[in-house]
Amino acid sequence: MGLFDTGGFGLTRLASASLGDAYEIADLAVLWGVPSVLALTGFLMSAATGNGAIIGRRVAGLLVVLAIVGPAAPSYMAEDGCSTIPVLSGEWFAAVARAYGPAQSALLLSALLVLLSLRTARDTWPSGFAGRRAVAFTFDYLIFVAFLSLFEGGLSSLDYGLLNWLRVNEPTSLLVAVPAVFYVLTGRTFGKRLMRIRVVSADTGHLPGWQRAAVRALVFPALVCVPQCGLVVLLVDGLWSVADPAARSLHDRLAGTRVVRDLL
Repeated sequence: MGLFDTGGFGLTRLASASLGDAYEIADLAVLWGVPSVLALTGFLMSAATGNGAIIGRRVAGLLVVLAIVGPAAPSYMAEDGCSTIPVLSGEWFAAVARAYGPAQSALLLSALLVLLSLRTARDTWPSGFAGRRAVAFTFDYLIFVAFLSLFEGGLSSLDYGLLNWLRVNEPTSLLVAVPAVFYVLTGRTFGKRLMRIRVVSADTGHLPGWQRAAVRALVFPALVCVPQCGLVVLLVDGLWSVADPAARSLHDRLAGTRVVRDLL
């Protein structure tokens, strides 16, 4: 990653793009009242299915993520007011700590209460590897941003977040075909390989094929190119996995795919 920053190690720029995207999504989450809707949906789904254990853990995990993303994602200004604080620097960590407030405490307390309510709950659904999928997506995203920077001459062109930059008319948007190739050939991206999970056809259990793989690979870039409502749909797509028995997102349902443990 040092190749992407002529001034030294490029982790700061790499983190800036991902935090910028996290801020865009978290801002919409707050706007649409995701924490309250998330808790209410989890409660209703637990009552309807009798499976509060897995649903509760998913809800609690997302509440913790929102609490972390809120203070960490914004771009903080330096004291001179003319530049931004470099991500992952000591000054940046201090700014994040100062930004922590009652809202984040309320989210963490809500997550704790949800977990405490699960003491007598039982699992009746498969886990769906929601945690593994989240970690795999994070790795794949960072790899995608780094790969994209090779064609853009530096991550600074991403303007503090890929979601603020990606457009249909950009030639490098064609790079989204890369995940499709991995899905067709192996059913795994780099992140999924690391977390030992793979994508398969929900019908046959074999590799998804070109059509299904293309649907999965195009969901992210296609939605973020649609102003505002595209990000909302992307958010709903991810949150769907909270209430889904197998933690399948909407694009999994649309493409006819599912994620399974890779034992190879």
